[in-house]
Amino acid sequence: MNVAPDRALAMKVYLVGAVDAIGLGMYLALSALFLNQAVGLTTTDVGIVLGVAGAASLLGAMPIARAAQRRGLRAALVALFAARALAFLLFAAAGSFAGALIGAALTGVLSRGTGPLVSAALLVGRDRTAAVRVLARLRTVRNAGLAAGGLPAGWVVWMGTPLAYRGVIAASALLFAAVALLCLRLPDQPLQPAQKSSGTAPLRHNRPFLALTALHGALTLSAIVLAIGLPLWVLHASQAPAWMVGGIQLVNTAMVVVLQGWASRGTDRLPAALARLRLGGLVAAGATAIVALGGNDGLGGAWFDAAILATALVGLTLAELWIVAGAQGVLLQYMPDGERPSYLAAFNLGFGAATVIGPPLVALGAAGPAWSWLAWAAFFAVAAAAVSLLPAPRSPHPLPGAPTPSPETAAVPAH
Repeated sequence: MNVAPDRALAMKVYLVGAVDAIGLGMYLALSALFLNQAVGLTTTDVGIVLGVAGAASLLGAMPIARAAQRRGLRAALVALFAARALAFLLFAAAGSFAGALIGAALTGVLSRGTGPLVSAALLVGRDRTAAVRVLARLRTVRNAGLAAGGLPAGWVVWMGTPLAYRGVIAASALLFAAVALLCLRLPDQPLQPAQKSSGTAPLRHNRPFLALTALHGALTLSAIVLAIGLPLWVLHASQAPAWMVGGIQLVNTAMVVVLQGWASRGTDRLPAALARLRLGGLVAAGATAIVALGGNDGLGGAWFDAAILATALVGLTLAELWIVAGAQGVLLQYMPDGERPSYLAAFNLGFGAATVIGPPLVALGAAGPAWSWLAWAAFFAVAAAAVSLLPAPRSPHPLPGAPTPSPETAAVPAH
């Protein structure tokens, strides 16, 4: 059945994305503290459990996408969120290392496939220009939801009781159950038989798409540097006031929510999307290079380091915005209409891998000498240069209503 896009459908999907993000934000803000304070795990055990959750998330994305290809988006979303609700309830009830490990593994397997399916539901029947616009709005809604989900964390820490921690994790499970009910109101969106895929085609046959996925994963390490590297640098290697750590996530979230639409403007055209992706890498390189000027081995004292932190924070946030917007714009050129769940899930694996390997790499160098920040700057500069080497889409895959690209816009520019 062909479902025409309309405002009502978009609002339903935005609501699904928002409630899902609130529940996820509650979990992300408290998962480590929950495992330590409520379950009673050591710091080492907490790291193991969260590491298993991150690794498990990479395993679930493609099977979930294949299910959506076979059963339709609505059925897949309802089943996915119902299963997530049960997994999070199990996690909230964990009382031992083994129970926490099982619960975290289940939540991880089910978490990575959510975003691609929600995005695919929003793209039904939209041309490329509309797709860029609605995806930017969805990212804005989800970022606001993640921020809102983190608000109960302060109350839980103030209460300090295991029941408070378990209650918030259980509340996130109830939100996922509510999302499953919301998804019942989405229109049925089965794929046509001719469009069904094995779900692994993006990983087997489309080398331009694979190159984009790998490059996007490399560039999104800049977000890990911002979220983990900058706070560690402030606390262990700089003279900036420690209270500034609390503002990093707040400023980043506010900028992303306000500027997401602006950063995505024009990325429905391939040259503009590539330019935005390249710009994000270059700005990330500049922002990390600036950090090398501060710190205990740097040029100045507390106020100088505070200015360095503020500059790097703004730069890395802008880089995050441009990298996400540019990569998603390019992805729309590489993605066949009938295989969107699989392509979106496979594309998300690049970011997923970055979240697994990025934290230990960033933590290793964040409190180290200045040259470690220069190494990150060189890495992002090389990644930005590699954008010019991305192969052109294997064949044009216009979204419904989009004009067939001309040779000038279908080919990746050399510079």
